[in-house]
Amino acid sequence: MTTTEPSATVIPLGEYADGDFYPGYEPRLESRPFLAEPLAPFTRADEGRFWMRDSQHFAEGITPASMALLEDAQTWGTQYGAEIVGIPPTAGMVNRIAGVHVYLGQCPITSLWQMGARAERFGAFAGPRLADFEGYWAGYRAELEAAYAHFDGLDVDALGPAELHAALVDAIAFHRRGWGVHFEVMYLLAANYVALFQLVTDLGLETGQIPKWLAGEETAYLQTDEGLWRLAGRARELGVAGAFAAPTVEGVRAALEGTSGGAQWWSELEAFLAVWGQRTDETATMDRPSWAEHPATPLGTIREFLTRPEGHDFAAARREVLAERDRLVDAARAAIPAEDRARFDEALASNRSANFVWWNEEHNFLIDRRIHLPIRRLTLAAADRLVAGGVLDVREDVFFLFRHELLDLLTGDGPADCRPLVTARRDYYDHWSARGSELPPVVGTVPDAVNDPIMTELFGLTPDYFATIKGQQATATLTGFAAARGTVVGTARVIRAAQDIDQVRDGDILVCGGTTTEWTPVFGLVRGCVTDTGGTLSHTAIIAREYGLPCVVGTGVATSTITTGDRVRIDGDRGVVEVLG
Repeated sequence: MTTTEPSATVIPLGEYADGDFYPGYEPRLESRPFLAEPLAPFTRADEGRFWMRDSQHFAEGITPASMALLEDAQTWGTQYGAEIVGIPPTAGMVNRIAGVHVYLGQCPITSLWQMGARAERFGAFAGPRLADFEGYWAGYRAELEAAYAHFDGLDVDALGPAELHAALVDAIAFHRRGWGVHFEVMYLLAANYVALFQLVTDLGLETGQIPKWLAGEETAYLQTDEGLWRLAGRARELGVAGAFAAPTVEGVRAALEGTSGGAQWWSELEAFLAVWGQRTDETATMDRPSWAEHPATPLGTIREFLTRPEGHDFAAARREVLAERDRLVDAARAAIPAEDRARFDEALASNRSANFVWWNEEHNFLIDRRIHLPIRRLTLAAADRLVAGGVLDVREDVFFLFRHELLDLLTGDGPADCRPLVTARRDYYDHWSARGSELPPVVGTVPDAVNDPIMTELFGLTPDYFATIKGQQATATLTGFAAARGTVVGTARVIRAAQDIDQVRDGDILVCGGTTTEWTPVFGLVRGCVTDTGGTLSHTAIIAREYGLPCVVGTGVATSTITTGDRVRIDGDRGVVEVLG
């Protein structure tokens, strides 16, 4: 008698495996330690592995200038962090490109000897850092802030060609260093969190409660939201709310100039941006201006906040989160034998002092949305000189040069005219960016599980998620992770990219692939949220809990099942979403 192994679920790469990429692209791998595997366009061999489209961070695709930022972050940064920390089963992550769209996969470690050796190294690395996480993170914060002060203080216009080149090289080195810090800390905290998760599982407790035990800590993004709500209130107080009917930054500014309180309100906006405006709406994206450069996002958010005169009571919401946190911890302790409580208390205390739920939001403001801005500023300064020299037509053309090409141009080694190449690359980007909605959310061979704690806890690539993908459960009832408690019925608003969050209206049910920090302000408007991806430590889950919104993440198929205008019911206690029609 023979048995037949179940066939693997393979989602074909199709045309995305032909290696097609930007015209004139030549891979140039820079010298880096611990690089397990380089970023590359898809090939047919990649079909034997699993890949998830990272529409959370790169919804519209990636330009040549941003490719190096992506490589520093998700490819080199994750591999460096996993090596430094010594995460036993993973060597980090790696990116593949379909057209201009970004996919993410794991670099697994299968050698039992390597896993054992790394586990020994992890213990020695993690112990002292977890014991004094506050001091450990404060040191990195000071390092990063000192670098920002240096680069922000540069008089870019006064730099000569060689000085500009040197400053750009320095900014690149800082960018890579920052992402190394990012993933070193992230893997450390993720591993500590997984240890608590395993203990809770062994004790027979509900693992979905763990993030709620760690909730309630104030973050930079909640402070940013409070500032935006305050500015909305000031617009009413100063009698300038009508100016926000204008759809553009320039229109709002012009309308404010026609009011008696407009100058005062704009000065308050500028003070807000001086503190909170050094951020972009996407990670590792060179061609997006910061809020301080062009405040379209904060003005659009304030416009929507003005539709809710009662505002949002942050203090009350935080009190409720903290009260629920304490109640749930007390209930958990009461449910376990007395002899196990010391282990439980120790693991919980470690995760509260080295709090991934807090840090995952806090670090975004310091690293993810900001660390590329020195490179952007210096790149635009270089672009202005290249335009003056006839190498480019307009400064935005520089975003269609790869990093090494720009550096070559600054040393006089590049071509005298890049305009034909830029035109071809713009056409390529426009073609593939427009096809974004056609690309599958996952491709390759679907596994039962992955061993990378970041992919599991942040992106939600759990065994249940993979079971959903394999079953292709595009039905009227969706299941996922119960991220935030409560039940709500409302009208769905499907949003596929961060640039489109201005379409969200007060009272909507937000349905999306997943959220990152630039989505945070809309949580003050929506009644609930459903995502395709996301785990216990995802941005969506964390912010939904802080805002007290019913939320289900990691459904796998929400955006392909639900359409804008559908009536949906979210049960955030059970992790179930029903499409009512």
